[in-house]
Amino acid sequence: MGVRELHERRRAVYLAAGGASVSAMAAIAALNIAFGVGLPFPLPSVLLLVGVGFMAFPGMVDWAFDRWRGKIDDALPTFLSDVTSSAKTGFSLTRALETAADNDYGPLTKELVRMRTQLSWGVPFEDVVRAEMKRLDSRIAKRTFGVLLEANRSGGKVEEMLEAIQRHTMELHQIEKEVRSALKPYTLTTYIAVFIFLGIAIVMIDTFFAGLISTQASASGAAVAFQGLQGVSLSSIESVFFQIALVEAVIGGLGAGKLGEASFAAGIKHVVILVVATVLAFQLFVG
Repeated sequence: MGVRELHERRRAVYLAAGGASVSAMAAIAALNIAFGVGLPFPLPSVLLLVGVGFMAFPGMVDWAFDRWRGKIDDALPTFLSDVTSSAKTGFSLTRALETAADNDYGPLTKELVRMRTQLSWGVPFEDVVRAEMKRLDSRIAKRTFGVLLEANRSGGKVEEMLEAIQRHTMELHQIEKEVRSALKPYTLTTYIAVFIFLGIAIVMIDTFFAGLISTQASASGAAVAFQGLQGVSLSSIESVFFQIALVEAVIGGLGAGKLGEASFAAGIKHVVILVVATVLAFQLFVG
């Protein structure tokens, strides 16, 4: 099953991943609480990591589909230019589309071949185009093929209309690229915020708290000044900071997806990256 097919069933994929995640977390909690099975991290952290791990697959499916759809959007202006050129030579819109399937437009070529095959089977042009609009699930593709439908209905000389479609598609695609470029700094800001917190947490644990706890027994002044830390171990402090860092990584990743790509689902890949970075940072630099 390909990425597009998985994306079509994304609700089922998310439900399956969520169900498996809940089952795994319940099993781990039961083993730890009821049978005393040891865990590499505190139970809340392990449960959060398990949840992120299971949701990584549907997140990667969405990410791969977005890349596939982006390549098709990039190829649409060139595709329309070739269709317009064919129409100017006297080809009908259907014939121009079939001829374009022989060119290389990346992933779009496979979709055009599919359309040409359906047309050769006698499927009506409108049905073929409407099905393709649904398959691509892209705003630019829907507008492009939607106007092609109107051009086919109008009949006559469609060269001028196709040229207008081409210009519109190029402008729309350029606007989409500019919007994505404008939103990238917000994603970067989220990463910077998470890494700053990690840096501060590591420095505080390795210098401030480690030094303070190690000198409490011999320095009575420090013990009086920080009585709230009496009886608190350094490992428990590390655990608290680690759990806070994981929560920030999850929330920051989802926020990065929403700000940068207007979708919380798109943020799952950022969640995975930030969670892995958090675990590595604490494993390598704390203790």
